[in-house]
Amino acid sequence: MKVLHIISGGETGGSKKHLVQLLTNSPVEAELLLLTEGAFAEDARKAGIPVTVIGQSSRFDRSTGKKILSFLKIGGFSLVHSHGARANFLINSIYKKLGMPWFITVHSDPTLDFLHQPKPLAKIFTMLNQRAMRRADHLFAVSEKFKDMLIQMGVEPKKITSVFNGINFHKTLPAFDKQAIRESLGAHPEDFVFAIVARLHPVKGHDILLEAFAKTGKAPWKLWVIGEGDLRMKLEQQAEKLGLQDRVAFLGKRDDVDELLYAADVSLLTSHSESFPLVLLESADMATPVISTNVGGVPALVDPGKTGWIVEPGRADALMYAIEQAMDTATDTEEMGHQLRSFAKERFSNENLQRDIHTVYSKVLKVN
Repeated sequence: MKVLHIISGGETGGSKKHLVQLLTNSPVEAELLLLTEGAFAEDARKAGIPVTVIGQSSRFDRSTGKKILSFLKIGGFSLVHSHGARANFLINSIYKKLGMPWFITVHSDPTLDFLHQPKPLAKIFTMLNQRAMRRADHLFAVSEKFKDMLIQMGVEPKKITSVFNGINFHKTLPAFDKQAIRESLGAHPEDFVFAIVARLHPVKGHDILLEAFAKTGKAPWKLWVIGEGDLRMKLEQQAEKLGLQDRVAFLGKRDDVDELLYAADVSLLTSHSESFPLVLLESADMATPVISTNVGGVPALVDPGKTGWIVEPGRADALMYAIEQAMDTATDTEEMGHQLRSFAKERFSNENLQRDIHTVYSKVLKVN
């Protein structure tokens, strides 16, 4: 069995981490095809993954599909596995000539993938992406909610398998210098530190989070906003307008996310939509409990009151209540974090994910 995974290559978040980990020490022979050079390609090569880049001048460059088809035939691949709308479009354009099963992993809500596009284009791209999903031989949905959504889109239920994301957990909890990390970022010993790791994009709900912190009467606290994006200036202005500029630190893109999550008391996820957020697994790996919105597969990971808190998306009041509960002196966040780590490590490992996907590959190949 030989698998070709295809993705645009410009991703910087969860789908990039997902693929690099999935293909590292893969139980099947696998290669990665990207449509652009960059950090994704560099990280994959460093991990020892065979990477090929086939440039695409624009979304409408038809020659790219022909190049991919030729690469598949020459490379002797058994199946192709696409990730993201752009890759889905390309494989759909050559589907009749593929001669092998086509798999798709649905990493995000297809109805929200094109929020940044003008409405007419967003509608067309969404329709084309959903058409590709209905056509593929099999789809992996990274939460039960996504599986239900795909069925509502017209995908046959028998063509969908729910798989939860996984990561390579540390065998033992790292012993980072928590106090030194906090001091380096201006946190005082009495501060309760929250961290949110997410690109600064409307779907991530940072604005709601700042509203929630503005309402809380608890003190003292600090918020580390980790990640970059087009909304940074707008969010910094919002924090200043709400009088939070001395408590909220915009840290930008960081290479020490594990250390920051380890040093935080609670990790936050405030998205309006997600699949199965890798950042929550990364938080679990650092034994840091989470406050998360009720999106995607979050309920499969977080046990409210025991390993974290779950609130409905877009609810600043509910988020404020969870934040205040976390800061309550009666709440043992350290114990909650260790329980979360133990639960997640057993159920959401990268090895489990690799095994589950390999099993589905084998079944579909037998049928075909």
